[in-house]
Amino acid sequence: MNLSGRWRHVRLARLIWKLPTYARVIWGLARDPRTPLPLKGLLAAALLYLAVPLDLIPDAIPILGQADDLTVLLLVLDLFIANAPADVRREHLARAGNGTADLDRDLAKLRAVLGHRYDEIRDRLPYLLERYGDLRDADGLKRLLAGWRRRRITIRDSRERGSA
Repeated sequence: MNLSGRWRHVRLARLIWKLPTYARVIWGLARDPRTPLPLKGLLAAALLYLAVPLDLIPDAIPILGQADDLTVLLLVLDLFIANAPADVRREHLARAGNGTADLDRDLAKLRAVLGHRYDEIRDRLPYLLERYGDLRDADGLKRLLAGWRRRRITIRDSRERGSA
């Protein structure tokens, strides 16, 4: 029985449980006119970094390519929340905690626009997390990379045989 692994999953579950609250706080701070414009610019720069294909570590490198994106995003979000004016931050934390944040209304609007597609995306998230969750495990990552390598070699060999 691996207690450290069990506690790791408990910590991860707690974090996942808090994600909607964090999202509400960030959304509220970003929309609040009292949040300084340069701070909002920092958030916009992080989102732009995620959208632009130029990265510190190319996304083509499995796991590491996405890990740098996640690291940049988490660092910027931490800076964004920590440097927001204290009274504004407290107000949005309170709103997020009691469920009166703007994000709830905005998600309702998004659901209205996307219709059933919104529910499909939401329902598919656990499957994707389950499917790719083992990539945190070194052996799971090694198996995935070995499979990609085998497929690439097979494709290359079949092309060489076809051209010969």
